[in-house]
Amino acid sequence: MSEKLPLNIKQTAQLYGVSSDTLRYYESVGLIAPRRERNSYRVYGEVEFARLNIVMSMLEMNFTLSDIRDYLSSHSLEKTIELFNKEMDRIDETMGKLSLRRRKIEQCLRSTTDAVLASGDSEPRLRHRGARHYIVISEDSDINADPLPYYTIKKAHELGVSIDSLHSIPCFVMDYTRLRYDDCFVPEKALLTIGKAECHDALVLPEGTYLCRTVRGPAQLTPAAFEQMSAFMQSHSLAPRGKLLEFWHVSEYVSDDDSEYLHTLEMMVEQQQ
Repeated sequence: MSEKLPLNIKQTAQLYGVSSDTLRYYESVGLIAPRRERNSYRVYGEVEFARLNIVMSMLEMNFTLSDIRDYLSSHSLEKTIELFNKEMDRIDETMGKLSLRRRKIEQCLRSTTDAVLASGDSEPRLRHRGARHYIVISEDSDINADPLPYYTIKKAHELGVSIDSLHSIPCFVMDYTRLRYDDCFVPEKALLTIGKAECHDALVLPEGTYLCRTVRGPAQLTPAAFEQMSAFMQSHSLAPRGKLLEFWHVSEYVSDDDSEYLHTLEMMVEQQQ
């Protein structure tokens, strides 16, 4: 643009990539005060552009309009240094959250990729698992997949924690002595993975040796997979040390095709004496 100052509201809005209504709003909350010409049209001169440059910079720094108005009302070297320190604190906080989110995504990708590879195994395998932290979403033996989103957000609200369902692996504690109407094992509990420091009431799945069998397909394949695990334990003189766990890496919330479902059965075991 080659226009000379002052500019009208449309020209000014174009320079900043905002709407004229946005500039009117900034005026209404006291961030800018363009003068009016005889025809009552707003015009923007040197003072307005100086203030708008600060406004846009502070918005980019994620300061609130209240913060910006306070700074514009009286700014000094001391207040500017304080502003920079606040920005650094916010950046550090954001980086911390992004780092945590990245770890969750990496864990989810690694778990899903491992499950894809393990689904090709012809028999169960023994694997060492570190301690894993979970929260109990439901202890309803009649639970199925449909109300899980409700149970999840309800528990998150009760505990005051955030739940990242997309990057979390749900887990069910299964009663392998009973079958449901749909030929699946009866779940005793529904669990959801959570970071170690996120909840003091987290359930810890202990570190140890687990017998694992990953299945590709619908949940009805679980009983047959557990039969393979039982036969493996018997032939290798292994005894169970805990409950049967079923981790869902891919479910109807990830894929519409049940042939892509991936779920891993795990049971902590020990060598029989």
